[in-house]
Amino acid sequence: MSARLWAYLFGVELALLQTGAFFHLQVRLTAAYPSYLTVLLTWLAGSIIGLRLARGGASLGPVIRWTGGALVAYYASYLLLRAFPYELTLLPLHGGSTLAAGIAAGVFFATARRLFLSASPLFFWENNGFITGWVVGFVGYTLWAERFTLLAPPVGLALVALAGYAAWRRAHPPFIPAAR
Repeated sequence: MSARLWAYLFGVELALLQTGAFFHLQVRLTAAYPSYLTVLLTWLAGSIIGLRLARGGASLGPVIRWTGGALVAYYASYLLLRAFPYELTLLPLHGGSTLAAGIAAGVFFATARRLFLSASPLFFWENNGFITGWVVGFVGYTLWAERFTLLAPPVGLALVALAGYAAWRRAHPPFIPAAR
């Protein structure tokens, strides 16, 4: 159960980062296709890079580090948007934020794959979490606006870290030598 919960919560976290980035770009940069295309392409490119970076997926550490890095990049993009609204020349820098989140997603999939018998249940649980996260992100932004997009991702990361640790410990129990 804990591996499925981890995949589900990770999907929620990725969606919160994506919806937050999307809403920030829509409100403070442009509501036209460049922001959508930037989020889409950099996310996909980051996912491919992340899959390559964590090909073996031997530990939980890189997943948490990359997801934490994506969160830092998310806030850096937000601060840049606040300081320089409607500055389209900075769009590549904002793309770096979603590239980091995409890398985190790729690293997650390469690592979490070891906890599942096949990729199907991993994708099932992560995708359901992602759909839930998009709905939660949309409703949260609708009700609480920017406050939600600033507070939800770190809460989600904390839950992902706890669930990931539990899943990893369950699948890789510590070696305890037998008593004589």
